Amino acid sequence: MGKKFIWFILTITLFTNCNTHNEKEFISLRNIKFNTDWSFKLIDEKSASQPDFDDSSWDKVKIPHDWSIEGEINRDNPSGPQGGFYPGGIGYYRKNFAFEKTWKNKRVLITFDGVMSNSEVWINGKSLGKRPNGYVGFTYDLTPYLNERNNELTVRADNSAQPNSRWYTGCGIYRNIWLNVKNKIAVAENGTYIIARNITDDSAEIHIETTLDNTLPTDEKVQIINEIYNPKGEKVSESTVDQYVLKNAQKIINQKNDVKNPDLWSTESPIQYTLMTKITKDNIVLDTYKTKFGIRDIKFEVETGFWLNGKNIKIKGVNNHHDAGPVGAAVPEDVLHRRLKILKDMGCNAIRTAHNPFAPEFYKLCDEMGFLVMDEVFDEWIASWPWVDYKNEGKVKHGYHEHFEQWAQQDLKDIILRDRNHPSIIMWSVGNEIPDQCYPEGPKRLKPLMKTVHKLDNTRPVTAGCCFIHLANDSGFASMLDVTGYNGGGGSVFYEKDKITYPNRKFIATEIPHSFQTRGVYKTKTVMRSPKQGIAVPDLTQEEVFPEFSNFYNSSYDNSSVRISARDSWRRTDSLDYVAGEFRWTGYDYLGEAINGWPARFHNFGIIDLCGFPKDHYYFYKSQWTNEPMVHILPHWTWPGKEGKVIPVWTYSNAEEVELFLNGESFGTKRNEGQMNLSWNVPYEAGTIKAIARTDGKVVSEKIVNTASKPAKIQILADKETMNADGESCIHLEVNIIDKDGNLVPNANNLIHFKITGPAENIGVDNGDPLDLASTKINERKVFNGKCLLILQSKLEEGNIKVEAYSEGLTPKTVELNALTVKQ
Repeated sequence: MGKKFIWFILTITLFTNCNTHNEKEFISLRNIKFNTDWSFKLIDEKSASQPDFDDSSWDKVKIPHDWSIEGEINRDNPSGPQGGFYPGGIGYYRKNFAFEKTWKNKRVLITFDGVMSNSEVWINGKSLGKRPNGYVGFTYDLTPYLNERNNELTVRADNSAQPNSRWYTGCGIYRNIWLNVKNKIAVAENGTYIIARNITDDSAEIHIETTLDNTLPTDEKVQIINEIYNPKGEKVSESTVDQYVLKNAQKIINQKNDVKNPDLWSTESPIQYTLMTKITKDNIVLDTYKTKFGIRDIKFEVETGFWLNGKNIKIKGVNNHHDAGPVGAAVPEDVLHRRLKILKDMGCNAIRTAHNPFAPEFYKLCDEMGFLVMDEVFDEWIASWPWVDYKNEGKVKHGYHEHFEQWAQQDLKDIILRDRNHPSIIMWSVGNEIPDQCYPEGPKRLKPLMKTVHKLDNTRPVTAGCCFIHLANDSGFASMLDVTGYNGGGGSVFYEKDKITYPNRKFIATEIPHSFQTRGVYKTKTVMRSPKQGIAVPDLTQEEVFPEFSNFYNSSYDNSSVRISARDSWRRTDSLDYVAGEFRWTGYDYLGEAINGWPARFHNFGIIDLCGFPKDHYYFYKSQWTNEPMVHILPHWTWPGKEGKVIPVWTYSNAEEVELFLNGESFGTKRNEGQMNLSWNVPYEAGTIKAIARTDGKVVSEKIVNTASKPAKIQILADKETMNADGESCIHLEVNIIDKDGNLVPNANNLIHFKITGPAENIGVDNGDPLDLASTKINERKVFNGKCLLILQSKLEEGNIKVEAYSEGLTPKTVELNALTVKQ
C-alpha cells in the first residue's frame, strides 16, 4: 500500500461511537486507484491463484495493461484479420497488499472497469467469481476473505479462444482498478439515480433515487442528506429525509430537490452540477457519495428528429471503437481527451460506442466536452446470418453468443446502472447488426432487453443498429425499437419508403456512411462496394492518375466507400427532417477488421488515422459541421513525374465561393450550391496551389499548399510541454519530415530513431500505415506519408525530459519537456 494512500486514510479518519460498537469510524473511501505494483505473466498455471505461489520472476506492470499490443503481429495468430493478427492467450496478474488498520470492521470492495476477457479473480486463494464479457466492469466484496496482514489478489484473463470478436479487443486488465472502503451503512455501488424534470428557465425538479446498503446485523435509522452544488461550488439545493434500513438489506429512498434558474447542459455549454449525498447517524457522517449530473431535456420526434433543451439539432456523429491505435486497448485519459478534442474541432457532436460499452472516463470526458452518446452494449446475441446453414453460432466462432443467454441481462443491467447519470448519453443501443433481427426469435429476444432498460432508465430511448432493414421490418424487430437505427446494409441508406410504410417511426442513421480513405493516398478511379444498393460515385478520370498506390490503400477523394459516399450520405441526412442525424463509420481508424487480409493489421475506415492525424474527409465534415470559415485543398501538390498530367483538385469549404490558383494563375471561381465539394481539373506543375474562400465577396479563408523538395529536417510538434509526474499523464509528439523551406514532405518514409532521457517512457509509436507491422513499443518508426506519432507517459518522479529524433540524411531534432509533481 502506497504512502499516499495511507496518508489519505489518516487525514479523513473520524473517531465516532457509531452503532454502539465503540469502533473507530471514518467516511467511506471511494475510488482509490489500485493500479500499481502488479506482477504479470503469460501463463496458464492453476496454482498461480494460490497465495504462496512464487511470482518473483514475473514482469512488473502497471494497470491499465494490454499484453496483446505488446505482442508480435503474426499471420498465424488465431485472431486472424478480425483481430488484426495480434496475439491472444491466457495471462495471470498478482498483487500483494497489506491490510490497513482502518479497514477493520469495514467493507472492502474492488472494482475492475474491464478485464479482457473471461476473467476470474481470487483473494488469498478464494475465487470471487468469473465474468466473460471484457467490456463490462464488475465489483467483488473482499471483506470476508481478507487477512489482517498481507493479502494476495490474483486475476486470470483468458482471451485464448479466437476469433471472438470482429475487431481488436486487447488482452488483460486493460482498464482501471479501484478499491472502495466503506462503512457497513453506505450508498450502494452506482447507488444514485438522478432525473431532471419540469425544466424551465426558472426552475428544475431534481428527482433523486438513493440505494443504501446495510450489512449490519441490526436495523438502523439513518438520515439521507442530498445537497446540490453548481459549477462554482455553491450549494443551490438541499433535502433531508430520515429512514429505517433493515438489517442485511438494501433500501431505495426517493427525494426531490428544486434548482432555481438552472444552467442547462448542452453540446455548446456542457454545464454540470454535483450531487453530494451524505449518510448520517446521530449527527455522525458515515458516508459521502458524489455524483456529477447535468440538467437537460431530450426527446426524439417523429417528424423533426432530435431535440435538446427545446432546440432541434442534427446529430453529427461518428462511430468509434475502444482502442487508440499504438496504445491498444489500454488507453490513458490524456490520449482519449486528445482524440475527442480532434473530433470536437471538426464539429462532431455525437459518438456511438461501437459496439460495446467504453471505459468510465470516456463518458466523463463526453459530459465535460459536450458530446452526445449512443451507449451500445452488444454486437452479438445468438443467431447467425440467414445465408448460413445454422442459426445459433453468432457472427464469430467464439463470440458473445456463447454467453448471451446466461449473461446478457446481468451485463446490460450493470452498464445501465453505471452510466445512467451521464448527461451525454441520449440513447441506449442493445445491439449492432444483430442477425437475430432476421428471424421470429429476434423480437422475442429484444423484448426482455428493452424491458430491462426501461425499468432501470425510462428517460432515454432504446435503439439498435439494423443491417438489412427489410428483414428487420419483416420480423417486426425494427418497429419494436423506440428509435430505429439504420446501418446501411441491404439498401437501408434509403429512408423514404420506410417513412411511408411506418409513418410513426423515429429514424437515426446508426452506421452510415462507410467510407475508406488512407491519409495521403489518392485514386481517381472509383472503388465502391454494393453501389447498386446506394448512390454510385462516377470515376473522376478515364485513366487512373495515381496507379502507384497499393490496393491495400484507399483513395482520399470521396470515391471509395460502401453503397454511398460521405457527401451523398450527409446531403440526405441533412435534408430529411425526420432523420435525427447520422453516425458515420468511423471517426478513427481502429485495429482489426482487416477486411483485405494479411498483411494489413486494420482497414482505413476512419476519417482520422490511428495517430490522430486528420485525413481529407475530416475537412469535408468540418466544412459541413462548423461555421468558422475554412477551406481545404486536396490532393497535396508533390507529384514528381506527373508534370502535365491533369489532376482533379477539390476543395471543401463552408464559404459561398472558392477561387483556385496555381502559381498565380486563376483557374476560376466556383460557388458552393449544395454540391458539398468544388472541383477543378488542373495540369500538374510544381509550385504553389492556393484556394481563396469568399462570402459576400469578402475573403474569409485561404489555404496554400506548396510542392515539397527532398526531405531535409525533422520537425516535432508537442501537444504540451509539461505533464504531471503521476505515472498516467501523456504528451503527444507529432513528427513531420519537412524540406529545407519547412514544407511537409507528403511522400516521405524515413526511419526515425528516438532517444528518450528523463522520467518518461514511450507507450506507443505509430504512423497510421495499415501495412506497417513493426512494434509500437520500440523507439523507432518509419514515417508514413511524412508523419508519425510518439506518445510519452510520465513516471512517478518529476524532472526534465529530453527527446532526440534522428534519421540518416536529415537534420535531427530535440525537444525538452517537463514532468512536474502534482500539487495536493
